[in-house]
Amino acid sequence: MKSLLYICIGLISFLIFVVAFAPASTVWSSIREDVHKVAPDLNIYRVSGTIWNGESEMQFRQFPASLLTWKLSPAGLIRGIAQVQLNAAGQAHQVEGDASFTSVAVNINALHSLLNSDYINEVSEEYGYTFSGDLEFENLSISTDWHWITDAKGTANWSGGQILIITPDGPRYVTLPPLEGELFKQQDQLILNITLEKQILIAITLQKGGWAKVAIKGILFDVADLPLPEGSKPDETILLIEEKIL
Repeated sequence: MKSLLYICIGLISFLIFVVAFAPASTVWSSIREDVHKVAPDLNIYRVSGTIWNGESEMQFRQFPASLLTWKLSPAGLIRGIAQVQLNAAGQAHQVEGDASFTSVAVNINALHSLLNSDYINEVSEEYGYTFSGDLEFENLSISTDWHWITDAKGTANWSGGQILIITPDGPRYVTLPPLEGELFKQQDQLILNITLEKQILIAITLQKGGWAKVAIKGILFDVADLPLPEGSKPDETILLIEEKIL
C-alpha cells in the first residue's frame, strides 16, 4: 500500500514538474500551424523559456522585429482563463499590457505603446511619407471573439513635427502641431480619428474583411498651410487611401 502511495506521489510530483517547466518551444511547435493560418503575416521564432515565463522574437510584415516576453499567471487556469503579462520591445518601439485568453475570447487591457517615427517609417516610406516625433497609445483595450474585434477603446497622442511627402513635383515638408487620437469600435469597423481641437483631420477605419481606409480631410490642408484643392471644403474627404492589411 505504501509503495502504491509513493508511486502516486512520485507521479504527481513528476507531472507538476513537467507542467511547471514545460518548454515554451514545445508548446509553440504544437500550435504554430494554427497561429499561421489565423495570422499569416506574423512570424514568431526563437521561442525559449517555459510556458510560465518565456520569450521569443516576433515580427509583423516588414516592421522591425520585437523581443516578446510573457509571464503567465496560474490563478485563472482553474476557470479556463489564461492571464498573461506581455511586453514587446525593439527598434524604436515598446508595447506592454495585460491579456486574458479563453476558448471563446481574447481580452487585452491596460495596453500602453510608444512608437518612434523610425518604426512607422519602415512602412510609410513605401507610400511616399516619412514622419518625425513619437506616437503614444494609452489605456488601450481590445476584445475579440477569435474571429473579429468585439470592442475597442483608447487614446493616442502624436508629439507633432515634420512630415516629408514625396509628390510628382518633388519632396515637400509639412509641419504639424501635436495631434490627438481616439480609438473605438462602431458596428463592424475599428475607427481611429486623429484630431486637433476636436476637429477630425484624418479618419482611419479597419473593416472586418481586413481592409483599411485612410480618409484625409480638407482641414488638414489648412493646418499644414497647404492650398485646399479647388472646390473642396474643410470638412470633406480630400484624399482616400485603401489597402488590405489583414
